[in-house]
Amino acid sequence: MLVVVTLAIFGLTSAAQPHFALQGNISFLLASAMPLAVVAVGETVVMLVRGIDLSVAPVLGIAAVSTGFIAQDSHVSVLSMLPLALAIGIGLGFVNGLFVTYARIPPIIATLGTFTVYGGIEQLICNSRTVVTLPTSWINLGTHDFLPDVPYILVPGVLVTIAMALILWRTRWGRSIYAFGANAEAAFRAGIRVKAIEISAYTVCGMLAGLAGLIYVVQVGSAGYNTGSEISIQLQAIACGLIGGTTLTGGKGGVVGSFFAAIFLTVALEGVIVAGIAYQWQSAGVGVLLLVAILIDAYQNRQGRSVSEALRSVLGGHKPVQQEASS
Repeated sequence: MLVVVTLAIFGLTSAAQPHFALQGNISFLLASAMPLAVVAVGETVVMLVRGIDLSVAPVLGIAAVSTGFIAQDSHVSVLSMLPLALAIGIGLGFVNGLFVTYARIPPIIATLGTFTVYGGIEQLICNSRTVVTLPTSWINLGTHDFLPDVPYILVPGVLVTIAMALILWRTRWGRSIYAFGANAEAAFRAGIRVKAIEISAYTVCGMLAGLAGLIYVVQVGSAGYNTGSEISIQLQAIACGLIGGTTLTGGKGGVVGSFFAAIFLTVALEGVIVAGIAYQWQSAGVGVLLLVAILIDAYQNRQGRSVSEALRSVLGGHKPVQQEASS
């Protein structure tokens, strides 16, 4: 359904502005969606355990400026910066998990606090500097296609989504994530190490935000003190999770829907710009979309359905089989 709606928006925008469908712009849209898509995949994992992570924006920013400055000064390869980006995300995500699990701070409060702290760290790293001069290999990777309208930067987003979907569907850890979200007490009684599972969810979310930071600096070609936060990527990621079918009450949903929701949101927001609506209205649009998704989620949870299923019923689609958590 998301694919159909995305194509419809793309078609309507292209009809109004033919240059929107030109070769090159499709590639740009797909590439632009990848940092959000990777963050949304991580955010979805946290949402599956009834959590939320507002700190993904500065985590992305710290990874982006850290790897970007090293590349700018030392001309290293993108792959050589991958371990650093992942390590930054893992470390910061693990801290979030400790606050939520052991300090028992509500996720929205804990990650709002770390959002501020991590944002300050990002500003300290930048120290009034900006990543503006990356090696040619980085620029080529972020702007070139390996097939017509299929950018290189699409590859990590697709691979991350497929890998995480398989992990959630096929592994004991993945089943434990769903079981925790469905009923944490029952999961504990079934022998699942619920604290370890909850911490691991935030750690994975942080790791993917760190990876998204590296993808962002490659795709955009620059990074600064407010990278990630300036576009409220944390709210966009939550919206993607909800639109993609993951509920705020945990235990239902998946990352594939979040991936396609990120593309949908990117195309929709770009269409707003092409339509001549001021860029500043993008944040308002995301906020409205998030509120609508939350309201639908709250209502449909009483009916036992997710946001995506509600949208399908409204549009005349069929109700899909829900993913159930097993203990």
